[in-house]
Amino acid sequence: MAEDRTTGMARPTCPDCGEEITLKGKVRLGQQVVCPNCGAELEVVETVPVELDWAYEEEEEKEEKEDW
Repeated sequence: MAEDRTTGMARPTCPDCGEEITLKGKVRLGQQVVCPNCGAELEVVETVPVELDWAYEEEEEKEEKEDW
């Protein structure tokens, strides 16, 4: 992940295709983004350094909890 401190932009990579994604401004935990290269729906899971993972919908999370 690259971060340009002069412009305030973070450039984490997509976990699906490996493409660098430019995030401008303040990055928030849980922020949703879409990879412009592959269309993967992603979520910010770490802010320092910025890290992305696949976004999961609430229903999928509920199903996972029920399986336990």
